[in-house]
Amino acid sequence: MSDSVIAPLNYLAERVEQLETWSYDPPDGRARFNGRLRAYQTTITNARECPERISHEHHGFSCLRRASSVSDFLDEESIRKTGYAEAVEWVKDTLQTSAAIVFDHTYRRRLPDRPPLDGTGGSFSAVRTPVGRVHADFTPNSAPNRVAALMGYGTKDPLPPYRIYGLWRPLNRRPLQDAPLALAKASSVTTSELVPNAIIYPDRRGETYAILHSHRHQWFYFPAMQCDEVLLFLHYDSKSSPHITVPHTAFEDPTSPPDCEPRESLEMRILVF
Repeated sequence: MSDSVIAPLNYLAERVEQLETWSYDPPDGRARFNGRLRAYQTTITNARECPERISHEHHGFSCLRRASSVSDFLDEESIRKTGYAEAVEWVKDTLQTSAAIVFDHTYRRRLPDRPPLDGTGGSFSAVRTPVGRVHADFTPNSAPNRVAALMGYGTKDPLPPYRIYGLWRPLNRRPLQDAPLALAKASSVTTSELVPNAIIYPDRRGETYAILHSHRHQWFYFPAMQCDEVLLFLHYDSKSSPHITVPHTAFEDPTSPPDCEPRESLEMRILVF
């Protein structure tokens, strides 16, 4: 197994002062995304062969072996009842915390013809496909708003310290070869490279980060992930200053056979106090 691969990662090409992504077609006919992406050939280290130990403390992510008792990941009731409960126990055990809440999940499936991971679509399509754009899910604006809404706080009420994590699992029965997830070491990314990206829904606005390229970014992936493995990674830490996060993206693994099974995956987002 190779120590690393070189693959294109789609970054934001230049800073846009009012970057926007629409979840639907804008009424005035403008593009759903008003930024421009640029693919950079990037070294992505095989985390399984990495001489340094991959850990939450030093990288912001880790890979855990956690088999799920959910048999049908398209069954919303089963995921919310069984999947959420077991994920909470995994996170509490791994992070040694007493309180955790799963607050949403997303099922993704790459289409059979494996359309390019060009970063321009996928997130808001009828069948959500892997996101081929370097991004981070929460900002200092969107994270507290989401937590306040979840906990029934007012927008100006003080919140207790919290973190938001992602829990990502491939669902393919064979070891994953298509569109694996790449993760950047949190400490290799500076706040100057994080560009707020407004997410516009029909009834509300959210905000994520698009990412500007830097050769200092350190990228990792876990090749041939199996369905009993999960990636746990940091989205947001309310106590960190400057802000830290783990940018991530799906990418085209150059070692994947052309006829490999299209990726299916499930991601959860978890609030930890």
